[in-house]
Amino acid sequence: MKTIKNSICLFLSALSFLYYLWLGAHNGFRMSVLPFWLLLSVLLLFPVFLFPKLPAAARRIFSLFLLAGTLFFLAVEGCILWGMSGTGAEDLDYIIIPGAGLNGEKPSSVLEKRLECALAYLKTHPGTKAVVSGGQGADESISEAESMKNWLLGQGISGSRILTEDRSSTTAENMRYSLACIAAAEQASASGCRTPATENNGHENSGIPVFAQNIRIGIATSNFHVFRALCIAGRVIRENGMYNGNFQISGMPADFPPLLLPHYMVREFFTVCVDTALGNMDPFPLSLIPRQRDTNPPRR
Repeated sequence: MKTIKNSICLFLSALSFLYYLWLGAHNGFRMSVLPFWLLLSVLLLFPVFLFPKLPAAARRIFSLFLLAGTLFFLAVEGCILWGMSGTGAEDLDYIIIPGAGLNGEKPSSVLEKRLECALAYLKTHPGTKAVVSGGQGADESISEAESMKNWLLGQGISGSRILTEDRSSTTAENMRYSLACIAAAEQASASGCRTPATENNGHENSGIPVFAQNIRIGIATSNFHVFRALCIAGRVIRENGMYNGNFQISGMPADFPPLLLPHYMVREFFTVCVDTALGNMDPFPLSLIPRQRDTNPPRR
């Protein structure tokens, strides 16, 4: 049994190290959280060479910490997997598309997958509008929002169906500014809005109105990113008193390269922890919270 355990650890250590080299070779060793795989490779050698030499008490303490850390990691990854399994919702009024980098003035391959996910819905639902969300990076000649708008226009989507949010640089800003953009559009059309701050459930209102009718929003983003995006959007909605049972939001998972997915799921674990610690997100997405029964039909 001990030989089998050691063999598994050695195999996983080698696999982690090779994955680290492969990721680095394809991305110039510039990927965030890339050292995780090198560290994991080293840690997997610990049970083989060092763990047996520790005193019994130290082995028990180490085992307890390892078990607790593993369970916490698996719990967060389970939430991320839940987000990846979503199928979106019908009768959406808006689709938020967060940015994911550019190649020159063109969307990156990852961002293009998000756009394709949204486009498939937009083509079959002419009443739905898109919110393209992303600012301009230091090494970018245009904003991600402008690049996404140009892409959608090139696919035949009318400019009147595209709202542009070009200030954000993080997922938290994507959600906050995009929801404010939607709120402004709703106010401008005078369709189903009440005066801001009239009903905010005790929360300070920052200019986003409380909606009286059903507003259905989808977030078209990379599959591993759906859970965090929903949780952050839920926090923004709750903070601004918008959640009154009629504001509904759901994820639209876009495909992501399978070989890169393990790394980005690990990276997402750390970003979920950071965003939770910073107060950017609720622990559960808005779509998991029981809603009061709808009293207003969809607007379309």
